[in-house]
Amino acid sequence: MTSIHHTRPVLVSLAAFIALAVVHTWPLAVSPAHWSRIDGDGGLNTWAVAWVAHALLQHPDQLFDANIFYPHRHTLAFSEAMIPQAIFAVPVIAFGGSAVLAYSVSVLAGFVLTGWAFCLLTARWTGSWTAGYLAGSLAAFNAFTLVNLTHLQFLHTEFLALMLFALDRLIALPRVRDIAWLALGFALQAMASIYLMVFSVFALVCAVLARVPEWWRRAGPLAARLAAAAATAVVLLWPFIAQYREVQRTERFERSAADAEAATWRNYLSTGATIHYHRWSRELGGGSSTSVFPGVVALALVGAAVADASTRKDPRFRMCGAAAVGCMAISFMPLLPFYPALHAAIPLLQMIRAVHRIAQLTLLMVAVLAAFGLVALARRWGRAKPWPAAAVLIIAAVNAEALRAPIGYVWFDGVPPVYDVLAAERTAVVAELPFPMPSQWFLNSPYMVNSTRHWRPLLNGYSGFRPASYEKAYAATRGFPSNESLLALSELGVTHVVIHRREANVPAGDDPYGNVNSIRLVGRDDDILIYRLGW
Repeated sequence: MTSIHHTRPVLVSLAAFIALAVVHTWPLAVSPAHWSRIDGDGGLNTWAVAWVAHALLQHPDQLFDANIFYPHRHTLAFSEAMIPQAIFAVPVIAFGGSAVLAYSVSVLAGFVLTGWAFCLLTARWTGSWTAGYLAGSLAAFNAFTLVNLTHLQFLHTEFLALMLFALDRLIALPRVRDIAWLALGFALQAMASIYLMVFSVFALVCAVLARVPEWWRRAGPLAARLAAAAATAVVLLWPFIAQYREVQRTERFERSAADAEAATWRNYLSTGATIHYHRWSRELGGGSSTSVFPGVVALALVGAAVADASTRKDPRFRMCGAAAVGCMAISFMPLLPFYPALHAAIPLLQMIRAVHRIAQLTLLMVAVLAAFGLVALARRWGRAKPWPAAAVLIIAAVNAEALRAPIGYVWFDGVPPVYDVLAAERTAVVAELPFPMPSQWFLNSPYMVNSTRHWRPLLNGYSGFRPASYEKAYAATRGFPSNESLLALSELGVTHVVIHRREANVPAGDDPYGNVNSIRLVGRDDDILIYRLGW
């Protein structure tokens, strides 16, 4: 078994995954403050990491009282809070960097740390740094992650590697510190994503069940250790989970069985990789909600691992294999006729809508299984002179097979300076127009990114949950600046209205609403007009 305690190979592997992250996300690293995707979920998550960083620096006691959907509270818990991701945004925001730059830094960090963590885990388990590089490449850069750059919550899965490491230690060589590592890994993964928290539970259960022959005679002590880890994780997570429970209680927010989205066979044939997409995947996997094709090389290596008798006996291989199969099976679960009964009986299922996204964990387990396959091949042909070169080519092949760079980002010039008018108004409550209709509320994402320049409360919002008040806010903006609209906005507490004149088809002129006595123009540029309500 290899040692990963020597500093040089550990740092070299970190540098390697930094380089791979730059390549796979190209051209993001060239201009991380400008290449972006701030539409829809991309804008929501860009705003979220910036808000968390801002709140941690300015008012951590108000972390979950984010500035959207005024006057609702706990609005950060309407979607993923992504606190670990936001840690990478803190120095960017602290030194005056933009929300887009903060998001880009966290994206790159997610790829790097996921790849590095699975590299270290697999190198430790297999005794092969080559296998580690392979597993890290497959875990970080795959069909799921490279298509979901706007879903930052799913790019940070480095904590699952820590959980697998600690769980294996608890089963094989139990120590108190491994209980702490398992609890910490789970808590961090949960704070990175509620979805990944739920999925991790299912994966860990499958992993434990796969190793029954090792622990069934000492089931009591193992159960006690796992219970201690679970209790510790609950203690660590309680302040975080309590915010979501409060939203569920006050907003009556819950997922029904009818909301659940299952995987189909198309998901497992879908990939955005350049080498596959135009040749066959667009036709066979097109329209899939989640892309999780593992790759031809990865599947071949998993086959090599399964075909090797000694590899099949490895408890870690069986553990990851069971988790891969189990997560894949769960991705189809909403298709079962008795799923509503399961949904009612298992509280964890009530927390998620897109059940098919658990297939991401299948890809992570495939990454480890493929690494075992590489080790099996090395045992068979490792003495041959060409093997080291062949191993390097295999690692290069899995990266080439996943590659879809250059990524199609959109250039972001920054939040217009005119928003500084609102930053100077400490009591401002803002509505941005045109206010999207409820069916198109995702169009609020750019407004949320705009708010990162002033952080004033915003009537607009977009998240994983739309409060009932959104319809009332939408109605209040209709017909602006009619007396009825101004009165309704005032009743909602709005003090400033930002109008995007091109999108709202506002008449030309320096002050097109100058004849309306109850509003006053306080800021403008070529496209934006900012009005203050009242005098």
